[in-house]
Amino acid sequence: MLLRFPIIPVLKQPFFLNEKRVTVDKNKQFAINMIAQVVGFVVMMGISFLLTPFVVEHVGSEAYGFVGLANNFVGYAQVITVALNSMASRFITIKITENDVEGSNRYFTSVVIANIMTALVLSVPSAIIILNLNKIVNVSDAILIDVQWLWAFIFLNFLISIISSTYSVATFVRNKLYLSSLQGIISNILRVAVLIAAFSFFVPSVWYVGLAAFVASLYIFVWNVHYTRKLIPDIKVKRRYFDVNVIKVLLSSGIWNSFTRLSSILSTGLDLLVTNLYVSSAAMGVLSVAKTVPSAILTLFGTLASVYAPQLTISYAENNYKEMKNQLMSSIKFLGLFACIPVAALFAYGEIFYKLWVPTQDAHLLYMLTILSCIEFMFVLPLEGLWNLFTATNKVKQTSIYMFANSIVTIIIVLVALQFTNDDTLKLYIIAGTSTAFAVIRSLFFLPIYGAHCLNIKWTSFYPSILKNTLSVIVASAFSLLVRNFLPIDGWAMLIFAGILTSIFAISFNFIVLLNKEERSAVVKKVLRK
Repeated sequence: MLLRFPIIPVLKQPFFLNEKRVTVDKNKQFAINMIAQVVGFVVMMGISFLLTPFVVEHVGSEAYGFVGLANNFVGYAQVITVALNSMASRFITIKITENDVEGSNRYFTSVVIANIMTALVLSVPSAIIILNLNKIVNVSDAILIDVQWLWAFIFLNFLISIISSTYSVATFVRNKLYLSSLQGIISNILRVAVLIAAFSFFVPSVWYVGLAAFVASLYIFVWNVHYTRKLIPDIKVKRRYFDVNVIKVLLSSGIWNSFTRLSSILSTGLDLLVTNLYVSSAAMGVLSVAKTVPSAILTLFGTLASVYAPQLTISYAENNYKEMKNQLMSSIKFLGLFACIPVAALFAYGEIFYKLWVPTQDAHLLYMLTILSCIEFMFVLPLEGLWNLFTATNKVKQTSIYMFANSIVTIIIVLVALQFTNDDTLKLYIIAGTSTAFAVIRSLFFLPIYGAHCLNIKWTSFYPSILKNTLSVIVASAFSLLVRNFLPIDGWAMLIFAGILTSIFAISFNFIVLLNKEERSAVVKKVLRK
């Protein structure tokens, strides 16, 4: 995530006496953050794209599946930590915007100390799980030791990230997300270097993946501490600032985010565990590979939407609801320009992609599982910014309750449906497809309506964006299918060329459909000025 640029002013008067106020054009700051986030994501996914087949080839899809499963277990533990940390950035940002030095220090110190205590407590069940892993999940004896070491490093990585998370607030508070992006890029390069060195000089093993992630997280931790000292130097961790009442305030709001995280786990986060227990560890490996691309797409649009989060929170702290609405509508149009591209490309070229990417696996099965996992993207990708709205306005309770009810129904249907078939492939389709079906319902009904409610605007305000995105997916998919039928796509070069054609067509179509005349004119003028 990073580079050095002037700090955007978010305070009515200087909050830190030793820091110069610098005026920066908000659009320029936004562009810097956006470019840095995109570059960081591209580097991260490019590395993942290259490493996944490399690791699968050396250790097998079964062993690789335990990487995803370990990360899912980390997700289960995050149900506890998210209650405290999910709202920390919001409250600290608001205190700084209000020019409250004492309050900012109390929030920051309280969260840091609470996170250290949480990490120490969670280390005990983590050790128990690792030592008894073969009693909890299905893992063959041949890879048991390697998988245990893998989980040990991934859990250590998680414990470090708990402590580190509070220090990452500095770049959020100062709206300098590009700094985090830069260090993220470097940490991913470091992760690759560790993996290549390990696989080159030692016997291939899946636990190298965990080791590399752990080293990268340590690097991020060091830089987060550095940015905290540099960007918000008046923030200090001191025992006298620790306040139990602050923890109570954070938990009273964040507990609903924990509820949401639990709901997400019940609806989609249990996929790999259910597959391991009710199908096989080999099938779990297949599903883990199939979920890689949908997860990457969702991460990309979540990353793009997150660029709007700091200013959205600042606008809320300033009670500027009109600006909040403008920012959110801007994010929807911006994300909508690109939302149909990955979905259309997957529909048309997905099976070809898997044949080239992981030639040793069943490309058709991977393609079908991927499509089942990302159907909701037709409707929801432009609305990713709404999740930032719920956090900024501290209106997460209703979202959490709905998500929990939705997820309970999902997991019940999956477990019941699995009892009616012995076909492993059909079981995989049930596991992947059921959660997606309920995600579509959530995307079409709850998310746009409640988002409009939080902004006090008409409940149908977001449906035009959903309809336009659905139309663009259909049109772009039809175009991509024509490209596939007329082009002999038999290698990476032709696949990339086909993807470029889809992207050009989709952006051109969306430029006309999504933007009004004034917006199109403004974009053209900016491009011509360049």
